[in-house]
Amino acid sequence: MLGLLVGLVTMGLGLSPASADTATTQSSSEPTTASAEESRAAQGSDGTAGATSASASTDPAGKTIVFGIPGLTINDIDAERTPNLYRLLSEGAAANLNVRTIGSATCPASGWLSFGAGSRAQAGPTPDAEAADESDSARCPAMIAPTTDVDSDSIDSDEGASEPIHEGATGADSAAGSDETHARKSVAGATTARIDDFDSVKEPNIGSGYSVDYGMLARAVADRGKVVPEGTAAEAEDSILEPCVAAEGPGAAYAAADEDGVVTNYAEDANATDCRLDVVDLGAIGIRSWLYDPIPNYSYTVPPNVDREDRVAEADRRLGVRLKEVRENAKDGAADPTVIVAGLGDSSGLPQLRAFIASGPGVEPSSLSSPTTRTPGLLQITDLAPGILDLLDVPSSSGISFTQTPTDDDPQTRIDDLVADAQKSTSIYAHLSTFSITLDIVFYCLFIACGLLLSRSILGRRGGATLAPLVHRSLGWISLGIAALPMGAFLAGLIPWSRMNQPDLGLLLSVLGTAAALFAVSLIPPWGRSWRGRVGALSAANIVILSADLATGSHLQANSLLGYNPIVGGRYYGLGNQGAAIFIVSLFVFLGLLVSWLRARGHRKAVIVVPLIIGLAAVFVSGNPSWGAKFGGTIAILAGLMVLLALLSKIRLSLLRLGLIGLASLAVLIGIAFLDWLRPAGSRSHFGTFFDQIVTGEALQVIGRKLGANLHIIQINPALAIVTPLAVIAVLFFLRYLVVFPRFAANGFSGSGHGGSGQGGSRAGRLANKWRGKLPQVFADSDLHFGFLAAVTGLGVGLVLTDSGVAVPSTGAMVLLPFLLALSADHAEDVVAGPRTRPSSGDGSTSTDTDSDSDSDTVTGAEEVSR
Repeated sequence: MLGLLVGLVTMGLGLSPASADTATTQSSSEPTTASAEESRAAQGSDGTAGATSASASTDPAGKTIVFGIPGLTINDIDAERTPNLYRLLSEGAAANLNVRTIGSATCPASGWLSFGAGSRAQAGPTPDAEAADESDSARCPAMIAPTTDVDSDSIDSDEGASEPIHEGATGADSAAGSDETHARKSVAGATTARIDDFDSVKEPNIGSGYSVDYGMLARAVADRGKVVPEGTAAEAEDSILEPCVAAEGPGAAYAAADEDGVVTNYAEDANATDCRLDVVDLGAIGIRSWLYDPIPNYSYTVPPNVDREDRVAEADRRLGVRLKEVRENAKDGAADPTVIVAGLGDSSGLPQLRAFIASGPGVEPSSLSSPTTRTPGLLQITDLAPGILDLLDVPSSSGISFTQTPTDDDPQTRIDDLVADAQKSTSIYAHLSTFSITLDIVFYCLFIACGLLLSRSILGRRGGATLAPLVHRSLGWISLGIAALPMGAFLAGLIPWSRMNQPDLGLLLSVLGTAAALFAVSLIPPWGRSWRGRVGALSAANIVILSADLATGSHLQANSLLGYNPIVGGRYYGLGNQGAAIFIVSLFVFLGLLVSWLRARGHRKAVIVVPLIIGLAAVFVSGNPSWGAKFGGTIAILAGLMVLLALLSKIRLSLLRLGLIGLASLAVLIGIAFLDWLRPAGSRSHFGTFFDQIVTGEALQVIGRKLGANLHIIQINPALAIVTPLAVIAVLFFLRYLVVFPRFAANGFSGSGHGGSGQGGSRAGRLANKWRGKLPQVFADSDLHFGFLAAVTGLGVGLVLTDSGVAVPSTGAMVLLPFLLALSADHAEDVVAGPRTRPSSGDGSTSTDTDSDSDSDTVTGAEEVSR
């Protein structure tokens, strides 16, 4: 079975999207002076700077300029108010930008620092709110302006001391010496500067669980060296730009500074330099309580009564002035510049998706994405540095590049589409807590309802025996409706509720409407005639919907109340934690019902073969790096499947065998991760990324960060954390009863009458017999019992092995417990009625249920559980 699984997933690896750059990338530790052959190899395959015939001449590449405007959103762009931004978007590509770094919201300083490092980073020092305004609470640190009158000797000394931690600082490079020294010299129009007390800026990243390579973007450009493209005419070589990054403004200095806070090329006008890449800080759009900075002219000090539209218009005016300067300062004979505008950070305490626009040679009207998001019109801040390096034909270790999805839509339609996507993300983010708390409350109510099932005698008092069946059936209908609610949260993505006048109301109606539709599907005959059929139809629908969504791009998982949110940015495609929990529970409950149905009809061989086929297909859907890409969830499904097959095959489980099942599941997934790791870095999924972290020694750091995320979930949502132990009590207690009671009863105890007042047997047996008839009789079906055991196993493994794993059993319990109550309604008449005939899961024959504690019933129950 394991060999078949590996073969299936290996085949699935070939279904993944092709890497944007399948060629082997060069290390940034190469010598800075490239040979002619290296220069030709370094040219991109997209035609923007490719090699030409020997007889043709190629214009040298123009500048690439990044204008940072923290707080800018796509919704701010308007043809009249922001004509320059509108024109850039009309001519080029655009996307919503996730700017999350380490905290829930990203200060501009953190955004700039993360942009330059190509990784998540947080900038200090801790802000002093009282120093900014005693009557207002500032939430962001003041950005430290770089100092230009620094001692060059001290900088040279610091650089020499820090060279060993840089890429490219090998012995051979040190021997050459001249190239590295030249790369650190400032170009004409720029000077060397330093951010004082840069250690306080870096301090929040110590122990954060993230590795930050400060100034990676600037260093990669400098290490690449000056490259003369093949076919460049001799007279045009003077137009080739210098391999450096010019920084203008405090934010740009944060992006270009190395680990010592040194900015090699700091300029008052970055566009006037000859650097290949300019990074310009145009200021931020924000509110007073969020942004403050003592540095004038960069708009980080916000007036108390600022109008956002005025601020956006001012940012656009500044952009227009700079674009005019770019055209005036362009080198003769060079190609047109590439202009990038990015909202590098949030502007208030409410995080949102920000704006990203790119325009220039080779960029057509389109939506941008990256291999990390796989979603047109969506980028994350850590994609920007490697994506820009790719535009410059500079290799990066991540292999990430921008992917364009061309469109013929007019600019306003493109803006409306991106705004709708951003609005969807914001609405989902704002209502996550409310939806989660609502599910918590519903779960607590169902838990109490389970307590009623344990106390049927309460319903039987004062004539309540006739009311008990009605109570149980009512709970069954309510539970079935609640069980449809989680999948309704996913199916709501099929409705364009974010375009409604009231998106919040649209979201609510979409969730309730799709859940009601799914509930109605479960009532369609023939399966809708019984509780088992209804639960089976609902669980099967969950499996099919999730599988189809994962195979077609995970569109329902994204921007879902139970999926993942682009603003949070932990995952952009594949199977999320809460989706995995629903998938696990639905899979094994459905398999338990299916096996019971097959056994009752005498299909003995199918009892093993059918669950094996369906289970392996589920593992493939979850584990395929192009579909589910769920590492811990796939192990959980595989472990649950092995437990189910072992129970159906009458293999007695022990702690040792359970441990072997876990190790085998982990080994299979490590093998899949290794195969995924062999692919180019830009096309790896979470599997390959995790294996790379094992190779580089970062795995323990990542695991520690994931454990911290679990603790954070418990801290911010203790109600959700309580769900897990309650679910364990509710489900495992039922399961344990069915294992323990028949064993005691079969060992000589003979009860007569309800309550266990018979003679003989052990005290434990007499105590267990008192509970007979007070628990859901659905577990008398051993096959369904095994399905629940497999589901609980999968949720337990998911708790341990998935990031933010506490959400797995908590969400799973919110589906598992409603299924249990709905299935229990099938035995509602057992409380007051006499014997009823039902199929036995053991041999396909029929058996009789009664409320009496007869020996025959006891022995039959023991035989069923033993089987």
